[in-house]
Amino acid sequence: MRIGITGGSGALGRALLDRLTQDGADRLVTFSRDEHKRALLARTYSWHPGFRVYAGDVRDLTRLVDIFSGCDAVIHAAARKVVTGHPDEPEEMLKTNVVGTLNVIEAAKTAGVRKLVVVSSDKAVQAVNVYGTSKALGEHLSIMANARTFPAGLRVGVVRYGNVLGSTGSVLVRWRAQHAAGEPLSITDPEMTRFWITLPQAVDVVLSALASLRGGEIVVPDLLAASIRTLAEAVAGPDVRFAPVDDPVEGVNAPRQGGEKLYEELVSSVEARRVRWYQGRYVVPPFQHAEMWDATPWLGEPVPGGFAYRSDTWPKRLTVEAMRDLIGASACVSSP
Repeated sequence: MRIGITGGSGALGRALLDRLTQDGADRLVTFSRDEHKRALLARTYSWHPGFRVYAGDVRDLTRLVDIFSGCDAVIHAAARKVVTGHPDEPEEMLKTNVVGTLNVIEAAKTAGVRKLVVVSSDKAVQAVNVYGTSKALGEHLSIMANARTFPAGLRVGVVRYGNVLGSTGSVLVRWRAQHAAGEPLSITDPEMTRFWITLPQAVDVVLSALASLRGGEIVVPDLLAASIRTLAEAVAGPDVRFAPVDDPVEGVNAPRQGGEKLYEELVSSVEARRVRWYQGRYVVPPFQHAEMWDATPWLGEPVPGGFAYRSDTWPKRLTVEAMRDLIGASACVSSP
């Protein structure tokens, strides 16, 4: 298979490249607007005869069409991802996460791509910050794009998951550095809860969704939840010391500026009415059938009434020991 990847220099992009180069993809193409990252990617994967990395940006539709030409599938992993980033300049999130996603969809359709998987986040559910809002709109664009793309031969779907352990800029990376330096761990509220996933797990979810893509669905993996305190104790032990983050706007021990949530959701209460459990994962079908989707019923079993996929009430939880095992499984990818 010939696959294009946006965000190839990011943590997920590199993990996908690592897996796909080993699994025998015929052609892998990615791009970056950063010359240094592009050169490092070229050196890292130069051994693969079908690998190419180009200069490009998801904000440039014409360039995307050129890059995707000849690809069977595209995985859209590029995004601005920091919740507290750009709260006073949301246009930057708009240009990359919204317009960039629309460009990827249109370029994939024009280039004759058959499958497109867009990577999203639990921050898109009940969004309260700029990042989550941009990802929610990106999801809607991706799902409803099937009205135009499916007749042209392109199926578009979404993968939505939680916090990736060890990804670029993640709290795990920062806390490990602080613990190694003998410093307390900077934190806002240790009782905040999140869903956790490793990079290898994220790669599995994305590639599985790509393989079974029907078009119009949101695929959500079955994840474990834990409090931020659990992660902190897994990093620094039971006697972990905390240093409160003093946000100049919100104050000490408060969610940071930009919209940090106390808990996350992977399926909204509205989506829960139609979500189905299928092959070890949750699948959210499009909210209505239209000419862009066939009328075949979606496979899987409906979830029970009252289903709530929230990190504060989710019964499948990580202990400190299980969190340490998960951290150990979040192997680092080759890092440009």
